[in-house]
Amino acid sequence: MKTYYNIYVNDDFWRAFDTEREAKKYLYEFQKTHHVKTEIIATGGKKSNVGR
Repeated sequence: MKTYYNIYVNDDFWRAFDTEREAKKYLYEFQKTHHVKTEIIATGGKKSNVGR
């Protein structure tokens, strides 16, 4: 089973990435302009992206 790295913003799913490095890079840039609660959660299974 593949692992995906999901970013959650204010406890809501935001976006999924294939690698932890991609997720951390995106999160770093995102946090420069948004001051909200964020976290990365690793999950297995199907990848889903929410278009925002």
